[in-house]
Formats: sequence, structure tokens, C-alpha cells
Amino acid sequence: MKIAFCTDFYFPQLSGVADSIGITSRQLKKQGHSVRIYTPRVGGVSAQADVAYFPARVFPGTQGNFMITLPFGVMDDMRVFNPEVIHTHTSSPVGMFALYAHHKLHVPLIGTEHSMLAAYLPYVKLDYALFRFLARKYESWFFNHCTYVTAPGGSILDELKAHGMKAPAGVISNPIPTDLFRPLANRPNLKQKWGVGKPTILLFGRIAVEKNLDFALGVIADVRRQCDAGVVVIGEGPYRKTLEQKVKEKGLEGRVQFMGILRGEELVEAINTADLYLITSASDTQSLTTLQAMACGLPVVGANAGGLPEYIQDGVTGFVVDLSERAAFTEHVVRLLQDPKLAVTFGATGRESVMKFSPEAIAKKFEVVYEQAIHTYENQPGHTGI
Repeated sequence: MKIAFCTDFYFPQLSGVADSIGITSRQLKKQGHSVRIYTPRVGGVSAQADVAYFPARVFPGTQGNFMITLPFGVMDDMRVFNPEVIHTHTSSPVGMFALYAHHKLHVPLIGTEHSMLAAYLPYVKLDYALFRFLARKYESWFFNHCTYVTAPGGSILDELKAHGMKAPAGVISNPIPTDLFRPLANRPNLKQKWGVGKPTILLFGRIAVEKNLDFALGVIADVRRQCDAGVVVIGEGPYRKTLEQKVKEKGLEGRVQFMGILRGEELVEAINTADLYLITSASDTQSLTTLQAMACGLPVVGANAGGLPEYIQDGVTGFVVDLSERAAFTEHVVRLLQDPKLAVTFGATGRESVMKFSPEAIAKKFEVVYEQAIHTYENQPGHTGI
């Protein structure tokens, strides 16, 4: 098949969405398909094969989360590519381009909602009930024009349906390269190599305000009163300087090690220096970092929010805790740090649970969606969406 991906986020942007799209597109190509990606050009990125770029301008002060995209000339590119199916990973202006192309080329449109627009309203100072409602209604309207809709977690589909989405929909996870993300046998040596003490808590992913990292620091400060724990932070983002300042304010300086952006084997080594993963975000619809940490054999203490409860099995692969219960977060983190046998058991079960999200398995699920959508379209002449 010839598949067009439309997305706001792609390399070199630091984003779980960008990683997911890159992995999925490469796997689909391995399975014999042609994939072309349509995305904004940001940060002076050099041209890549199989990528068509929109001119784009990022809104000042939004750290790249909001941008103006101008799809001049890109429709000509898509006509030449002549896709059999269009898959949009956004409902933003890039998504509107995908919707336009769907109507013009008369091919099915698949939509994937990775995260709700409302989660990004704080960046443009519009985080009010009215604008959150309008954002959700808009997204539900947009995805009603798709032949089929997917999301990495059921909670986000439930929210879209609650605001009027009626299009056929189902959960398809983001892909996790379990051959790369894996437990390493030499963890004590890795701790020494990376200068990490034990026991150690991992914070991992984009360092941004919507990740609720202030709450995580509060939990860590409470944990430190009960046991001698260290912290490693892997990732980068617009909230890093503020987070570093708050580390100092809480007296955690010297106990929190910022490792920055890591990739490949270095990233896997750094994850393996930790003894558990702590995630307190309420905005993640799935959380790739959670699944990557689980694939490396780490138990997880996570928030009972967003899509996290769908992937963390409470009392089996970790603990799921309400954000109103900071003391319970602390209790569970301390328990896992002080009971290595339990942590290893949870970690091994977590690794096993993530194996079904390999790139091969996820690409095959999308193949089925694409094939069924094409069949539906061919048998319904004039079909233009729900």
C-alpha cells in the first residue's frame, strides 16, 4: 500500500509522537509498503527522503507546542505520491490538510489521537473550562470525518465519544522496540559507569509543565525522609530550568542527576541504572516512556490518570495511585526500593506485558485497519467520511 502520514511532530522534534511515527513508518516499509510523511519544517531540519515539509512558524513562548503551518505546494506533492490511504496523527492545521486531501483524492482517512488539544492550552494561556470544552468538541467533529479512528488508550476515545465522536474507533498502542528496550544483566556495573547510587528513582521523558513534575519532586522529597534514594532524570524540555531550581528549593541538589537527551543503547543503559520508574503525569494517553521503562524490567509507580491505568497493572507490574494521595505514592515507592525481590518480580511481569507492543505487531494492526478502510471506501462510491 501507499500510505501518507500527516503529523505535527517528527524528527528532530523531541516527542513520543515523533518517535512512534518514525518507528511505525520504518516497520511498514520493512513490510513492503510505501510511506510518505507530511510535517512542518521546524528548527532548520535538513530535507529527508520520503518526507514533505510544510512551511511553519512556531508561536513565541509555546516551546514548539503551537505553530502556524502553511501547506503551500504540499498538495501537489501528495497528488504525485497518490496514496491509497491517508493517516493523520493530528487534528491541527496539518490534520485539516489531511482532511482536505482525503476529499480531493477520494481515499480513506485514518485518524489517530495521541493527546487531546486541551492539554496544550496552558502554553497559550487559554486553559479555561470554555476553551477546553471547545477544543474537545472540535476534535470530536474532526475525527467524525475519518473512516476509522485509533488512539493508544481507551480513555481518550471515551472522551472523544462523550463530546460527540461517532466514527468507528479502536485502541492501537504505540510501538515499543522491545529488542532495544530490554533489561541488562550488568546493572551494578552500569550504576558505577553512570555514577548512579542505589536505590534510584527514574523520571523519564519530556520535561514540561503538563507532566506534573512538581508533584513528583514532592513525592521524592518525602521518600528521601524514609530512605537514601537517588534520582535520575532522562529527557529535556521547556520546564527543565524551573525543575532544576525546584530541586534546589527542596534540598535535593546532589541527589538528582539530569542526564539530558539520550538515544539508542545509551538510553537503555541509563534506564537500567534505575530501580523503579515514577510517573505523575495526568496528561499522558499512554506514555511511551512508561512502556519503555517496563520493557527494561522496571516496576512503575504511576498516576491513576489518563491512559496510565490501562498499561500499569496495579499490584502486578507496579502501583496505580490517585494524585490526591501523595502519601500513598511515597509508601509504594519506598516499598519497591526496600524490597528488591518484589521490584524484580513486578519488572519481569511488566516486560512480558509490553512484548505484545513490538513494532511488527503494531504495524500489522495498522495494516488491517488500512486494508479494511480501503475495502470500505471502494464499496461505497462517493463516501466522504462519517
